Amino acid sequence: MIDTILNQKMLEILDNISEGCCFLNSKMEVEFINKAGEALLEKPKEEVMYKYQWDVLPKYKETIIYELYNKAYREQTVQCFETVTEYSKIPMEIKVFPNKYGIFLLFNDITKRKKDEEKQRYYDQLKIIAEMAAGVAHEVRNPMTTIKGFLQLMENNEELDKYKDIFQLMIDEVNRVNEIITNFLDLSKEKPNKVEYCNLNDIITTIVPLLETRAIREGKYIKLELGKIPKLNVDKNEIRQLLINLVNNSLDAMSKGQSVRIISLVEHNNVILSIQDEGAGIPSDIFDKISVPFVTSKESGTGLGLSICFSIAKRNNAEISYSSSSNGTTFNICFFN
Repeated sequence: MIDTILNQKMLEILDNISEGCCFLNSKMEVEFINKAGEALLEKPKEEVMYKYQWDVLPKYKETIIYELYNKAYREQTVQCFETVTEYSKIPMEIKVFPNKYGIFLLFNDITKRKKDEEKQRYYDQLKIIAEMAAGVAHEVRNPMTTIKGFLQLMENNEELDKYKDIFQLMIDEVNRVNEIITNFLDLSKEKPNKVEYCNLNDIITTIVPLLETRAIREGKYIKLELGKIPKLNVDKNEIRQLLINLVNNSLDAMSKGQSVRIISLVEHNNVILSIQDEGAGIPSDIFDKISVPFVTSKESGTGLGLSICFSIAKRNNAEISYSSSSNGTTFNICFFN
C-alpha cells in the first residue's frame, strides 16, 4: 500500500516538472510520458502510450537517437547528448537513464541556452577584435594627426593650389581612418562612461531635429510615436549614438517619399525602442552577420555602425532584435528592468 502511494506521488511530481520525461520498457514501448513531454513531442498522450517508440516517431529510426537509446539499454550506461529534433527542429538535450526494465528519458528544450551561447561567442570575438584595435589605436593616431597637419599646411599653400583637391581627398581619408579608430575604441568599452536616470523620449526628441535635417533634404520622413515610458538608467550619449546610427541606416535604405518610424513603448515591463523603415530590407547574404565588424552592404560603409549599436545595447542592459523583408526593416531595442 505504501509503495503504491509513493509511486503515485512520484508520478504526480514527474508529470508536473518542467522537463519532458518518459519511460520506455524493454520493448521500447512508452509506459509513461509527462505533460512537458507531450508538449515537446507535440503529440497527445493517447497517441504515444503503450506504442512502440519508433512507430510513434518513425523519423528517428536509424538516427543517433535510435542508436543511443539502444546502446543505453544494451550496455546499461547513462547517455547524455544534444540533438535537433526531426519534427519541430528544436535543439534538445536528452539524458537516458537505463535499468533492467527499460530506459527513463529526460529531454529539455535548450533553444534559449543555444542562443545565449551564440551571443556570448559573438561578444567574446568582438571583445578580442576591439582590444587588438584599442592596443594600436593611439600609436596609429599620433602619426595620422601629424600627416593631417602637414596636408592642411600644403592645402593652404598658394604655390600648391593646383593640388588642392588631392590634398582635400587625402585629408578626408585621414579623417576616415580616425573615425574607424574611434569606432574600434567604442567597441572595446565594457561599460558606459556615465550612467544616469533619463527618459528615452527626451533623448529622442532632442536628437530628431538633427536627423530630420537630413531626411527633409532627401525628401524622406521621420515619424514619432512615443508612448508613456519610465526612466532608464543608461548612458545618454551612447543611446544618442545608437539612435543616430540606426536612423541613418534606415534613411540610407529608403527612397524619396518613404518614412522611418521611431516608436517607444512598454512591453512586459521593459522599455522598447523600435526603429521601423520602409526600405528595401537587409540583403539575405548578410542578414545573420550584420552585427559582425566590417560586414556591410554599403559601398562606402565601414561595417562598424551596427557592431557599435549591439555593443552599446549590451553595455546599457539592452538587447537588439531585428526583422527584415522587401517592405522594410525593424530594429527593436529592449531595455530590461
